[in-house]
Amino acid sequence: MSDNITLPEGAGTLLATDEILGVHVLRAKLQTGVDGTAVDVSQNNPLPVGLLGSLPAGGNTLGAVNVKPATAGGLSVYRMIGLSTTGQSVKSSAGQVFGWHLANSGASDAFVKLYDMATAPTVGTSTPVATLYVPAGQNASAEYTNGIAFTNGIGIGATAAAADDNTSQPGANTMIVNVFYK
Repeated sequence: MSDNITLPEGAGTLLATDEILGVHVLRAKLQTGVDGTAVDVSQNNPLPVGLLGSLPAGGNTLGAVNVKPATAGGLSVYRMIGLSTTGQSVKSSAGQVFGWHLANSGASDAFVKLYDMATAPTVGTSTPVATLYVPAGQNASAEYTNGIAFTNGIGIGATAAAADDNTSQPGANTMIVNVFYK
């Protein structure tokens, strides 16, 4: 038996089939070629594939990506022993906070406040974007893989109460603060 069959509805109208073990199977094969021609895609005649553009130059990686230990390019650390209501500037330009470790060695609760400012905040007047509670005699730690964005800069201060306008000092030299940022 040969490929293709003639349809009875019109003289010379062919239906593309492929004869497989004596049975006509409707032909639905991938083909390539310019208009008016068709060449079956096969192992000996593969589908032509081309890149539309090249990969950008630089450190692009294809395949598995693993974190490589490094001694440069990581996060910076802001460290302060005795953080108080005297606002501090962690970073004077846009950045991200990726985490912190806060320790309160005092007998009273404390609140560390983060500000989106390019200069040191005025604690009690400037509005914090985050208030972090550190119970008396406890630690508070967090890690944020994607970072928390600060568009102007990163400021910090600590108080003995949560309210944004609070200016009461935590115990003297009781707040130990480490902020990890970029």
